[in-house]
Amino acid sequence: MIPALPLHPLLIIFSASLYAASFGLNAYFMGIFSHSIGVSWIFLPAGLRLLLVLLLGESGAIGIVIASSAIGLGFFFDDPVLAIGAGFISGFAPYLARFLVFKSIGLGSDLSKLNGNQLLNCVLIFSIISPVLHQAWFSWKIPENIFFDNLGVMIIGDLIGSLIIIYCAKGFIFLHKSRSNKSQTQN
Repeated sequence: MIPALPLHPLLIIFSASLYAASFGLNAYFMGIFSHSIGVSWIFLPAGLRLLLVLLLGESGAIGIVIASSAIGLGFFFDDPVLAIGAGFISGFAPYLARFLVFKSIGLGSDLSKLNGNQLLNCVLIFSIISPVLHQAWFSWKIPENIFFDNLGVMIIGDLIGSLIIIYCAKGFIFLHKSRSNKSQTQN
């Protein structure tokens, strides 16, 4: 079992705000890659969902649920059950991927032991779980949803978005560590 990080209201608010902002920025900058409502060939917020849950655990997941539900209610769906269900899936899917990967490798909450292959496995698992759950939910609540068409695009979009965000974050961490190590050896 993964040791739980403590729930923290400020981290929940931070996660919700950052996710909502990323959703808006993705719609603005990546709107040309949109396939259908909420489905895009490149979906950067998917990567942020995974990153927030990897770093902040339950606080990140809850923040994503809140923001995604609000986005769904405000911009996409008239049905609050549909919006809240989609919001729940948005926060639950990265948490499930994190749980499955961490459990299989016996990793606690210490991300420093997470290697590149394990991180890639987490991205791949998340990029399948999230679209399958979302499209199953949408198909159940919206009978005219084109399940397989949207599923394929959503898997590709979540995978590309997750790879971009996760490996950019990994690159920033690497650069920060390199600078820290360099400054310590100079002193």
